[in-house]
Amino acid sequence: MKETKIKANAVYQIAAQNGRVLEVADFNEENGAAVQLWENANADSQQWRLSEVSAGVYKLENKRTGKVLDVINGGSESGAWLHQWEDTGAKSQLWTLENAGEGRYKLRSKLSGLVVDIVDMSEENGARLQLWEDVNGANQAWALLPVADSAKKPAAEKKPAAKKPAAPVRAAKPAAEKKPAAAAPAVKPAAAPAVKPAAAPAAKTAAAPAAKTAKTAGKAEQPAAKKPAAKKGK
Repeated sequence: MKETKIKANAVYQIAAQNGRVLEVADFNEENGAAVQLWENANADSQQWRLSEVSAGVYKLENKRTGKVLDVINGGSESGAWLHQWEDTGAKSQLWTLENAGEGRYKLRSKLSGLVVDIVDMSEENGARLQLWEDVNGANQAWALLPVADSAKKPAAEKKPAAKKPAAPVRAAKPAAEKKPAAAAPAVKPAAAPAVKPAAAPAAKTAAAPAAKTAKTAGKAEQPAAKKPAAKKGK
């Protein structure tokens, strides 16, 4: 494995040789929460910031909880277990990194000089961590895996959006005075046409039939004139 160049205040995962990583158990954010091995899920609870206190001396701060790797009860004997605790600046919370070869490191307690070790050399999820004398064991060598984009960047300050100048308010034009509507010319009532009295039909005088009768009678009274008889030839 290629050796990782350690950068102060960067974030890393701390991996055992079987690929499992140190984490705070059950995402617990309280003081005293267990630190254990678990398969790598890239969770925040499995990431640790190397905060440099002095040259080569670090606090291992959990990214999720903000608490640091600590020895229970400030233990300095082999078999003392590890947990997380708020940062008190105690030596039980300070660690140095020593090259263990093959790109791995030993995590050595500043308080006791003992190194971080896996209890019973377990390779299972949930295996606990302890301090133990340095025996150059495989379960005492750790790979530091950088977490991409781990550096804290200050949030870019947002500039307030430039306000557009308000459009000038135009003076309202006075409403045009309305002229009273011209009175409609009076309509003269149409004169009713004079009704002409109907002319009484002229009475036709019936011709007295008497005259004709009289003429006819006069003719009747005169006997028809006899024509002389034609003379017979001798």
